[in-house]
Amino acid sequence: MDEKKATELLEEWQERLDLQDWAIRLKINCECSDMDDPEYSVGETHWETTNKCAIIRIVSEEQYGNDRIFAYDFEKTLVHELLHCKFSMIDKDLNTYEGIVAEQARHQLIDDLARALVMAKRRQTKRSLNFSNKVKNMRDVH
Repeated sequence: MDEKKATELLEEWQERLDLQDWAIRLKINCECSDMDDPEYSVGETHWETTNKCAIIRIVSEEQYGNDRIFAYDFEKTLVHELLHCKFSMIDKDLNTYEGIVAEQARHQLIDDLARALVMAKRRQTKRSLNFSNKVKNMRDVH
């Protein structure tokens, strides 16, 4: 992803999600080792709700690799991370079982919404799994 296209997408989605009053710094083409959870993260957001500011990091397509179930989608990942800003006012208490379950539910909701919003923009009406090549090949073998 080039810097100009990433900035255009950030500005577009900040407006769509009414996050123009947030100061957001986007770091693209990150390495997995830059992430808090390097084994699983595609993107991550560190935010301050009070000051309405955030840093979003998204791994490069090369770092994402092709051995994952879903193909790389920068825009969907960006929208997912921006939705974390939108939902940031909802407290998360990870010190309780209920807090952990609620956080998992919120994260799934954010991912579902990100996918739906990007599909709507692209005028896609049918959800496809969009398997990466390696997984397609694995399916064909069985």
